[in-house]
Amino acid sequence: MKTTCSQMAPVLAVLAAFAVAAIAAAVDPPKPRGQQVHLFEATVRVPDRGGDDLEEYNYRLLAEVLGSVEAARSAMYETELGEFSAFLTNNQARRLSKVPGVLKVTRREDPTPLPETDGHL
Repeated sequence: MKTTCSQMAPVLAVLAAFAVAAIAAAVDPPKPRGQQVHLFEATVRVPDRGGDDLEEYNYRLLAEVLGSVEAARSAMYETELGEFSAFLTNNQARRLSKVPGVLKVTRREDPTPLPETDGHL
């Protein structure tokens, strides 16, 4: 059975729509309905084990609240030794503060987007 371009067009259109939706979800992670997302900073206990990748350690702590390391990666704003910041709802931040290894969670000022420029200052 031969397949023509006109028969493949609907299939390609559906695949393209899925690709666009996947890219949009990766760029702008979905937020829980009706809840505002803010930037929170978590101060964490640094593990004694020298072999641990500290960035992965932060992702695993946040994953306890968000459900997966992938979700933690998409919510994370900054990560460094002993702290990280992430975009969370107030409820998620409250739950994060109860995760073993998390010492403190505080709300930060939401970052202000930089103005669009044409490359000139």
